[in-house]
Amino acid sequence: MIPAGHTDFVLAAVGEELGFIGLLVVVALYGLLCWRCVRVAMKAPGDYTAFLAIGVTLALVVQAFVIASGLLGILPLSGVVTPFLSYGRSSMLANCVAVGIVLSVARRAGRARAHLSIPFRILGGALAMAAAGIACRVAWVQVVNADSVATASSLTEQADGAFRFQYNPRLIAAAHLLTRGTIYDRNGLPLATSLAGEAQGAAARYQAAGVHPPEPCAVDGSRCYPLGGLAFHVVGDSTNQINWAARNSSFLERDSDAELKGFDDRAQIVEIRNRRTGALERTIKRDYRDLLPLLKHRYQPDDPSVQTLLTRDRNVHSAIDARLQVRAAAALRRGIESGGYERGAAVILDVETGDVLASVSYPWPEPADLQQRSAVASGSGLADRLLDRPRYGLYPPGSTFKLLVAAAALRSSRDSQTETFACIRLPDGRVGNYVKGSTRPVRDDPMDLSPHGTVDLHRGLVVSCNAYFAQLALRLGPQPLLDAASMFQIDLCQPPTPAGLRRTLSQSGYGQGQVVVSPVKMARVAAAIGRQGRVPQARWLAGASPVPMEDPQLLTPADAALLSRYMREVVTSGTGRVLATNPTPIAGKTGTAEVADDKAHSWFAGFAPYGGAANHRIAFAVVIENAGYGARAAAPVAGDLVTAARDLGLIR
Repeated sequence: MIPAGHTDFVLAAVGEELGFIGLLVVVALYGLLCWRCVRVAMKAPGDYTAFLAIGVTLALVVQAFVIASGLLGILPLSGVVTPFLSYGRSSMLANCVAVGIVLSVARRAGRARAHLSIPFRILGGALAMAAAGIACRVAWVQVVNADSVATASSLTEQADGAFRFQYNPRLIAAAHLLTRGTIYDRNGLPLATSLAGEAQGAAARYQAAGVHPPEPCAVDGSRCYPLGGLAFHVVGDSTNQINWAARNSSFLERDSDAELKGFDDRAQIVEIRNRRTGALERTIKRDYRDLLPLLKHRYQPDDPSVQTLLTRDRNVHSAIDARLQVRAAAALRRGIESGGYERGAAVILDVETGDVLASVSYPWPEPADLQQRSAVASGSGLADRLLDRPRYGLYPPGSTFKLLVAAAALRSSRDSQTETFACIRLPDGRVGNYVKGSTRPVRDDPMDLSPHGTVDLHRGLVVSCNAYFAQLALRLGPQPLLDAASMFQIDLCQPPTPAGLRRTLSQSGYGQGQVVVSPVKMARVAAAIGRQGRVPQARWLAGASPVPMEDPQLLTPADAALLSRYMREVVTSGTGRVLATNPTPIAGKTGTAEVADDKAHSWFAGFAPYGGAANHRIAFAVVIENAGYGARAAAPVAGDLVTAARDLGLIR
């Protein structure tokens, strides 16, 4: 474990194996050797033999002092021999010859040489003080500050020119005694495992659950990911650590690393300046103090602290349903590729608990991507495949955002449901209306051939009237919208202040302007409406709330029921009629989000079943990039998600 432990660092090896007492014995033996040699010198038959004995003494002791001081940080480290400890035939022979010379002088010893007595005593005192200093430093390192020294890291330049932290190799070896835990889905199917038995039986267990995993698992002890790229954005890859340090990633392998390893290494990314290039570099610093029991009691495997570490439960249970994840991935891919599109995302939540049952980002990484050792996402579309769109994809939500605007209106005043605004024919033949503070009119969808006339909240949602919601947002003012959006951490503008929002308030009313949202957040909006107005937190681990807090109340139960009914009518008689024939009653909202210089994004968000038991409902959001109308691309995928959840018994 110790580099050059047989030569330069032999004292470190002695200290590791024999501890503080062992090193004190070594110091005492050198002290005894020095004391005997000085006594011989004082009784030497002549001055020459006296200085010869002292010279031999210093040659042996000073070497030991220099190397010991270097190892203990008292002096700069110098690679000299540690007499009688370092491996080397010629060195050992020379040391024995030197001691033999002193013994020869001792055989001819006479009376003490008085004129050398004082200098020799001063020399002896100086050597004794040096030995005491070494002993005190050893006590500081191995007794007083032992834990800090054992867990200390050293920043060193590697052969490739990069600077990385190095750690006590015994602690690294101890970490390998702990097999990384398994990540299970909510039904006990492995999403990631290091156990050969789990890997070998993964395919059979998935097939028994009606799912055919896309990736076969090796049984060589390497980390196994049965779902491969389908679950990459949720699970991650601890072997190659692709995209590991990216801020727009949240892998269970990384975020639950301490639980999976059985200890917390408190990993943190630090910036250092390369002394050669002057450039700032990022590297990871870890702390292995939790593994100290395995080091201290390595010869006592039955010690309670060791057993606590070895027997700790290191498994993690996610909220994901692997069966639904596979079905959702197939539905999203089919919906995207059949329309000739390229990218999209889908997420499904349990309405009551907020558990994330499925989260799919397309395109996902291919097997070749997951074999790369580098997390650099550039070229060949790798960055596109690594992006976690359900959580970190930010899109204008289009008309799906009208759900939150409607909720803000109901929160502001119950009379909002009866308040009306006009939708008229514009001079260019389109339908919409002019709004205060803007010379450009708000236009509805080009497919809306006739003006909607006098529109209230109910009709505004069902026909998805932009003119109505633009005027409603202006009437409400920025603060109610900011308050409602803050419950979901949705950004409406920059900066997120009433003054900042006022500039784009009318556009924000129908999900344009500066409004951006992720699919997970839109699914939470739909879940809140289907959950009697209570906002759920998205939970990625089963049975544990990420933040112990009371769920905020977006709407009263009565207003949530009212908005739910409007969403159901969107599907039965409004813009979402493509899902009206689905055997499961769906309540939702389509969205067509305009994008500068490109086709609009297609959205659908909602929950199902409408009217079903609250504890057996799902909420979902689907976005397909640059696919146009929400009813054309995203809504059919949402219908497939609901069908899959029903087939699996997740909704009733």
